[in-house]
Amino acid sequence: MRRRTWLAALTCAAAVLAAAVGAQKTPTFSFGVIADIQYRDADNQGTRFYRDSLGKLRRAVEHLNALAPRFTIQLGDLIDGEYRSYDAVLPILGALAMPRYHVLGNHDFSVEPAEKALVLARLGLDAAGSRRGYYDFAYAGWRFVVLNGNDVSVTAYPPGSTPRLAAERYVAELKQRGARNAHDWNGAVGPMQREWLARTLAGASKAGERVIVFSHFPVLPAAQSGLWNDQEVLAILRRHACVAAYFAGHAHEGGYVRDGPVHYLTFRGMVEGEQPAYALVEVGPDALRITGFGRETSRVLRLGPAR
Repeated sequence: MRRRTWLAALTCAAAVLAAAVGAQKTPTFSFGVIADIQYRDADNQGTRFYRDSLGKLRRAVEHLNALAPRFTIQLGDLIDGEYRSYDAVLPILGALAMPRYHVLGNHDFSVEPAEKALVLARLGLDAAGSRRGYYDFAYAGWRFVVLNGNDVSVTAYPPGSTPRLAAERYVAELKQRGARNAHDWNGAVGPMQREWLARTLAGASKAGERVIVFSHFPVLPAAQSGLWNDQEVLAILRRHACVAAYFAGHAHEGGYVRDGPVHYLTFRGMVEGEQPAYALVEVGPDALRITGFGRETSRVLRLGPAR
C-alpha cells in the first residue's frame, strides 16, 4: 500500500508540473533518463550509497513503467567494481516495459583486465552498428546519438594493451599542459567516432531531424569531469544546426549551460544519497520538458524554430 501511495504521489507531481508550465503544446513523446547507478556490494563511501542503488533503481523502474515513456536511456556507470555486479543490476533494468538503451561509462569497465572485453556484449552493444559502443536511433522526427567517451580510455582497456598505452600517453600530455580534465577517469572520442558523429549529424540535418546527443561524459559546463577532447566534440556539434541538446552523466552533482541554441544538461547520479535521481523528458515542438524525481531538478528547455 505504501509503495502504491508513493507512485501515485510521484505521478501526480508530474501532472502538476505539466499543468504549471502553462500554454504548452502537447508533447510528441517522452523518454526516461537514469544516470550513474554505480552499484557495488560495498559499504557507503561519503555520499555514495552503493548498495542502496538497487532499491532506488527498482523504485525508478516501477515508476517509469507507470509513466510509460517511449524508451529509457541510462547514461553510464551501471556498476562500480566487480563484473558480477551486472548480475544484480541488469535484471532490474530488464523489468522496464519499454525499450532501453545503454551509454558506456568509465566505471562500467571497473572489472578485472580479462573482463573488460566482455562489457559491450554484456550490455548488448556488440551488434553490428554498435560494436564500438556508439550508435544512433530515430523516433518521431528526432535522432538520438549515443557517444562512447571511453573510445580513448585508460580504464576501458587492459594494462599494457595498445589502446591503453595510447590513452596513457594522451592523458599524460594533458597533465603536462595543466588541463582541468586530465584525469584517468575521463576519456575521449576517437577520430573514427568523430567522423561518424559528423556524418550522422549531417544526415540528420538533410533528413530534417532534430538531434539529442547522449554521452556519459559532459562537454559543457567545462569542468574536471569533461571529455578529454571536449573542444573537438563541441566544434562538431556547433557546426550542425540540427543539435538541440546534449545529455550526460558522470558529474554526480549535475549541471546545466546553454551554448547558443543547444542545451547541455548533466543529470544527477542515482548512487548519491538516500533518494533516487531520475527524470522523464517530454519532447514537444517548442521545448524539452524535464520532470525530475527524487534529487533530479525539473526544468523546461525551450527550443527555437527547427532549422
